[in-house]
Amino acid sequence: MKKVMLVVGVVFAALIVIVILLPFLVNLNHYQARYLPIIEESLNRKVVLKDIRLTIFPSIGVRLSGLTVMEDPAFGAGPFASLSALDVGVKLRPLLNRRIEVSGMTLRDPIITMIKNSRGVTNTSTLGPKVAAKPEQQAEKPSPAQGPLHILTLFAVDRIAITGGKLTYRDELATKPSESVLQNLDLLLKDIGLNRTPSIHMATTLQPQNLPIKVDGTAGPLKETLDIETIDLLIMLGKIALTVKGSDIDGDLKLSITSPTINTADLPVALPLKKPVEAKDLKVSAEVKGPQTKLPNLSFNLFGGQVTAQGGLTTGTPAPPFQGKVAVQGVQLGPVLEAVGTDKVSVTGTAAVDLDLRGAGFSMPELTNALEGPGHAVVKDGKIEGVNLLREAAALLNAVGIKQDLANATVFSTMEMNIAIKRGIIRVERLLMDSHDFQTSANGTIGFDKTLNLRANLLLSEALSKSIFGSSPTAKLAMTGGRMTVPMVITGTTAAPSYGLDSKAIGAKVQEQVTEKAKEQLGEILKGKGTSPEGKKGKDLLKGLFGQ
Repeated sequence: MKKVMLVVGVVFAALIVIVILLPFLVNLNHYQARYLPIIEESLNRKVVLKDIRLTIFPSIGVRLSGLTVMEDPAFGAGPFASLSALDVGVKLRPLLNRRIEVSGMTLRDPIITMIKNSRGVTNTSTLGPKVAAKPEQQAEKPSPAQGPLHILTLFAVDRIAITGGKLTYRDELATKPSESVLQNLDLLLKDIGLNRTPSIHMATTLQPQNLPIKVDGTAGPLKETLDIETIDLLIMLGKIALTVKGSDIDGDLKLSITSPTINTADLPVALPLKKPVEAKDLKVSAEVKGPQTKLPNLSFNLFGGQVTAQGGLTTGTPAPPFQGKVAVQGVQLGPVLEAVGTDKVSVTGTAAVDLDLRGAGFSMPELTNALEGPGHAVVKDGKIEGVNLLREAAALLNAVGIKQDLANATVFSTMEMNIAIKRGIIRVERLLMDSHDFQTSANGTIGFDKTLNLRANLLLSEALSKSIFGSSPTAKLAMTGGRMTVPMVITGTTAAPSYGLDSKAIGAKVQEQVTEKAKEQLGEILKGKGTSPEGKKGKDLLKGLFGQ
């Protein structure tokens, strides 16, 4: 019995030694010459592999070390992707039955560089086997199953993991080339295979914004065509939580995105704001097919009101063209302008705005050149801080019958206007403002550079007109029908507006009054009052006019 146990022990020890030595005894590198050309042809890239060997621990499988996929020569001479090791584990029981089933794959320290060149072509677009060009009449719609991601549908894998990854995206098409990097990329996919719905967990940091990103959820089931019937993800962008649901079928990506709260201070991009803005109850519906992106609905709550928008965007150019409609209802203007940052002049009140815009690009120079479209705005129960139009009008008239201790603000019940935006200019058409002491009508332009060129007419109330009537010759000229009209020209900038009397309007007013006076004199003459002194003056005037 002892001899039997000894023999069994020796055999068992020998098996252990063989298992340990097996990876060193079996040299899989001999197979590189056979299989590397096949891999290179399928990827359309040069592939370098330093070593390949069997592994026993922690699982039976294969380890590929020093794997590098070289870049397309049109994009550079360096590597497109590399990793320190690729571990492929196989299941033992199917292996004993001469079947290979992959239990898991781990990519260690992968480094991938994606490039969009100045012509808008990406280096990933040249991945995959070369396909001979067909005559136009025989051209067929390319199948998405031919793409490099199709390999995922060929596996029935318990898990695929990426540890310590780095993904770089370099955009050379933009006006100012940029580079974004996902550092410390950890990815875990479970339950991968045809007709399965993998679970997804990803954690990484976006640089140079230093923004932590986490993704958890599911997407599937996987199809040979790479169609995804259901997408259900929770995405954390720093402190911002986004729930993403949708599908991607036949290249038509449809997404619904919601978020309870988004604070601009937590966004990965710097916005031209003086104070952070918090949007609540964000809802977005988006459709992406090729270069066309449609936005059927976007809505969020902001400063007590709601903002809604619809539009579309065409990608693939340095300044992508877009068009859309924006509607604002019940938003408090004061907090909005505080966040944007105002100069000397600021407006408060409850706003309703409708805009129909089109343009190209998103930088300020691009928007200044291309943004255009009409709009309509109404502000109720508001105030123009930094300007008192009544005080400015009284100063222009040199009026002394009006209080001079007026606050530096113009209070109004309603302000309504039509606008038209084109080439960095906001053209104000038919601005009407109703205040307690006057009504205002205006038109003119406001530049994106904050320059002002407005003409306004202040129609003072009857009581106010009487209180300052007779205080100056100009005030007398401005009086008609018991109410005074003050024509003004507003120039300068929003930081330093300047005011002046509209000389053309004043001249027209003087001419109108002279004409009325002449009509009165002519009427007296025609009524036979020629013997009065005024009648004699009228006769002399007529003689002078007709040369008699």
